[in-house]
Amino acid sequence: MTSQYRVNYHLRAHKRDHLVEFIKGMLLTPFVLHAQPQPQPPPLLHDDHAAEPRMRRPSDERAQEANAQRYAEIFASIEELIDEHRALHADGIAAYSRLAKLVPSIGTFFTPLPLRQAFGRVNLRERISARKHVPPSFNDIRRILNIAQVIAIAPQLRMVTFDGDMTLYADGQNFEHDNALTDLLVSLLRRRIAVAIVTAAGYGDDAARYEMRLSGLLKGFARAGLRADEVARFFVLGGECNFLFGCSASYRL
Repeated sequence: MTSQYRVNYHLRAHKRDHLVEFIKGMLLTPFVLHAQPQPQPPPLLHDDHAAEPRMRRPSDERAQEANAQRYAEIFASIEELIDEHRALHADGIAAYSRLAKLVPSIGTFFTPLPLRQAFGRVNLRERISARKHVPPSFNDIRRILNIAQVIAIAPQLRMVTFDGDMTLYADGQNFEHDNALTDLLVSLLRRRIAVAIVTAAGYGDDAARYEMRLSGLLKGFARAGLRADEVARFFVLGGECNFLFGCSASYRL
């Protein structure tokens, strides 16, 4: 059954992110070029002096590699614009950056964004540069920006926060025991990274009701055998930041 949250989300008008829209526009050129059909040469080249016929690499494969390079160069250029904007912001003249002129509503970047590296990672899975019918979407670009942010902060990361509904589990549901995210959250705690779930669910100071919603995760901590000092880095902040719970060595809030 569709939740009221989903219905309201799709009916509501949303603001456009001007930086994402700018990047989408930049990426249209390689997409349009790659969308055009490539002439296909014969698969074999016969050489009278060769013992066996030589295979020619398909032109489509070469075109995909070339297009991936075009995308990567665009992200590298945007990365350079961001670095310049950050440098000028440090000098108090961010309005004079090229990025500020191209995207007047641009805000402050607190870290570098290795966009070329992030694109390479996302492209291996999503095959963005190989598409011929679906251009890079808002979600594609947001994912690349998010990965770039994670890469940038990873060396100094000390805490990660998550929403509950629609992030760690379905809207209005509980964190189930077979949730694939359990092992990932356990690995963060073992790496001395604090993990906090920040939720608007308001049960006052009734820890048992939060435990019920997160029972699958807490049982996962027990199965993994997390030490007391490791589970002590797990927190739940509920009731719109009004109630803070820690986790005890008995895996209870």
